[in-house]
Amino acid sequence: MTTSPPAGETEQVSQPARDESFGAGMAFGFLRTPVEPGATPAPRDLAQVGEVRRICDAKLRGWGLPQHCIDPALLLLTELVTNAIWHGSGHTIGVRLSCTASEVRIQAWGGPVSALTARAPGSLDEHGRGLLLVDTIADAWGVNDAGWVWCSIMINSAVN
Repeated sequence: MTTSPPAGETEQVSQPARDESFGAGMAFGFLRTPVEPGATPAPRDLAQVGEVRRICDAKLRGWGLPQHCIDPALLLLTELVTNAIWHGSGHTIGVRLSCTASEVRIQAWGGPVSALTARAPGSLDEHGRGLLLVDTIADAWGVNDAGWVWCSIMINSAVN
């Protein structure tokens, strides 16, 4: 994608309920339960996705974004955080959310990532559609040099 991600690092904290706000953005993280590569993530880690959504929903509403921007942003957030939990190799899951007058940017980190490709899963596959959704809904997405997977939606182009 052509949009470049924001620079800087995020402090990782132990619980997603701790909101480290700064300007029109926030960053937080939570500890991940260690699992063997390819194993199903711990249920408590998967339950964190709902908590992350609640925190980010409140922040997006607090920024005054219209509902037609909030809904796709939360869907994209869910996909990126879920992918970080399922496929990440780090001990923490990081989340960044920022907003400007024209764009909402979502980032997730589950360990270093160098490249991602949306794949075409089989019709009976239970997984594998997340990046297809991101590719379809986001105006831009990619991986930054630090391994954060990011996506953005333009506020004026969000579906009404």
